[in-house]
Amino acid sequence: MTWHETRVRWRILREIEASTHDDPTGTLPWNDEYAEVFGDRDSLIAALRYRWTNAQRAQMDLFLTEPVLDERLDDLRTRQAGVLRILERHDAEKSRENLAHAS
Repeated sequence: MTWHETRVRWRILREIEASTHDDPTGTLPWNDEYAEVFGDRDSLIAALRYRWTNAQRAQMDLFLTEPVLDERLDDLRTRQAGVLRILERHDAEKSRENLAHAS
């Protein structure tokens, strides 16, 4: 992946974070540019999950007190609210699909 491609991917992830922050539905935005860059919705979900995991790890300094860590995690959840709703909705839909296939 080139630096340009990497920058485009990160720009899209930031766009999604901003555009979904106040969206209570957890709907994954999707358009032709996202399809061109990520290929499919599952790859975009994986990139959002990776970004969320990295953000959590970056905030979790083991030398901080538990109250400070809790505050940082709460702040991060607030900033990433839209992305978290997308991930939760995706996980719930996948669980339903798995249950349907198991029946």
